[in-house]
Amino acid sequence: MLFSYDADVLPQVRLIGRIRYTEPWIHFYRVIDEYILYVIRNGEMYLKEGNMRYTLKKGDMFLLEPNLPHEGYQRAVCDYYYVHFKHSALKNISQEEEKKALQDLSEKRMISLASFNLDSGNVTDSLTCLPKLFSLPNQEFQTTLKQAIDIYNKREEHYKRIVSTQLHLFLLQAAHEHLMNSGTGQNPPHIRKSETVAEKILRYLNCNYSQKINSSLIEKQFEVNFDYINRIFSELTGNTIFSYLNSLRIEHAKELLATTSLPFGDIGYLVGIDDRYYFTKQFKKYTGMTPTEYFEHIHRMKKDREFQSWVHYRKQEVSPT
Repeated sequence: MLFSYDADVLPQVRLIGRIRYTEPWIHFYRVIDEYILYVIRNGEMYLKEGNMRYTLKKGDMFLLEPNLPHEGYQRAVCDYYYVHFKHSALKNISQEEEKKALQDLSEKRMISLASFNLDSGNVTDSLTCLPKLFSLPNQEFQTTLKQAIDIYNKREEHYKRIVSTQLHLFLLQAAHEHLMNSGTGQNPPHIRKSETVAEKILRYLNCNYSQKINSSLIEKQFEVNFDYINRIFSELTGNTIFSYLNSLRIEHAKELLATTSLPFGDIGYLVGIDDRYYFTKQFKKYTGMTPTEYFEHIHRMKKDREFQSWVHYRKQEVSPT
């Protein structure tokens, strides 16, 4: 079972903590009007929610839903974290919608990977999917909850807001891991091995765009045929590898032109294009302007904004009180 989770909405944590039962224990009967997250550190927990029975084991996370009765059905030793919270944009997804929801998330993931990270705002909508029951891949996830408990117990200013942010981080990480593990292997079932390699190349370009990159390097680094992987990359992103690389370089060049007074040749070098003539040619291809024209345009706009701000300030200064 999956939940739709709006990442623009922060959960509201009421209670968080850790419980260790060293003797066999059975969960009491309860109906409560909030979500409860359980993360099992060690041992087992046997829970019945509504008519469904669940066996929670070490590393499992589990979401109990509001207003559904739950209780234990078998005694066990258990060590677990718990979080009681409310969220105004968390709701069930039907089984018929689950496959499409995961496909949509995979597509959004690719859009995000191919986006320019200095742009303001988010490139995709805020919806993601949370699993009701999921085995977390490692113990590092629990560090986030441990930190949240420490903050909660100190009760310093804004502690519940900070704890809610920590839970938000935990849930988004869990949503990502679930997406990557939904199916066989480490990727969603509809992602081919070649698409995984294309994603790795995309991440490599994002991190190393300023370096010298050619087809031979790609083939050696990722052990693939360049023409084949270039075709897969193009299918996923809508750009060939070098078209994407050049657009990435030009986006970073635009940022440097807007925020520095560096010579254009230095800017080209910093983004991975040594040849000034080629840099100018590529810049005009992707922006419709030469670097000089773009520099003048962006700084003219900046001066206009500063002037308008000054006019607004002067109007306020001379207005009658």
